[in-house]
Amino acid sequence: MSRTVMERARATLRFSVQRYPPLFYLLVISLWCVSLDGMFGVLDGGGGLKFSPDLLHVALSIFGVGYFMRIVDELRDYEYDLVHNPNRGLAKGDVSFGDLYVALGLNAAVLLGANLAVSWVRAAILLGIMVHALVLWALEKHWVAYQRSMFLMIGIAIQLHVGHGLYVWVAHAERTGRPLNPNGLLAILGMVFLYLHWEVMRKTAWPGTTKPGEKLYSDEVGSTASAVIAFAMMAGASGLYLWLTRGWLFLLPLGMAVINLTLFFKNRRPRALSGRLAARSYFAFLFVMLMCAFTLGVG
Repeated sequence: MSRTVMERARATLRFSVQRYPPLFYLLVISLWCVSLDGMFGVLDGGGGLKFSPDLLHVALSIFGVGYFMRIVDELRDYEYDLVHNPNRGLAKGDVSFGDLYVALGLNAAVLLGANLAVSWVRAAILLGIMVHALVLWALEKHWVAYQRSMFLMIGIAIQLHVGHGLYVWVAHAERTGRPLNPNGLLAILGMVFLYLHWEVMRKTAWPGTTKPGEKLYSDEVGSTASAVIAFAMMAGASGLYLWLTRGWLFLLPLGMAVINLTLFFKNRRPRALSGRLAARSYFAFLFVMLMCAFTLGVG
């Protein structure tokens, strides 16, 4: 007997909360958006961070497109999860492909409608992010080289993160009435480096400390090179923001990355340690951005 519409909706909601915990992602995404927007204010010389209803709209929009990306990831990883994560909702049969297609459609309609009411440019950027997420799904199904290389995957997928930064940049310019500041592109590049630091480091591990079938960057270049690449990304992010703002606080997350790299080489523990080390550096950087948005803006 087929499930009712309400049963399918409740199952999709349960699945969504499990795979995309709303409180956690709202907090993280809000911190990311507010920090980046504040830095755009600093670069504009316009007084740093200023809260507004539109900034909340920006954070909710990034949260919404993040949910779209997560659902596409779940659809894309279905065959992998059947083997390695059989308890996940889609692999277990709690929700169907059809349920998630409906969720994607509703999500896209709400996101685009809410943004078209404010700015067609913002709506176009979000549409581009969503289309790119679907393209990545197609690439993983049909392009063997893409399937095999983690670095090729992230090299193409990182455009999603660029899109997030462009969205916040455009929204900031529209809200403040200022022209787009070219230095904002460097700020976005710094955020790309920051994300790559977290992404590469959390999927870097020593041989023999991982589960069978895990895909890691260290499998391609070795544990040492992978960890050094992750550190270089943090160095790039810190260097860019230090140059843009002259805010010496950006040396703090760089110093933390040095400590984390040292711990990685000293304590050859399972991969979970890599994720924790990367998260420390990542959030330290965001908090320094927030502090600079307040202090440099006021100054």
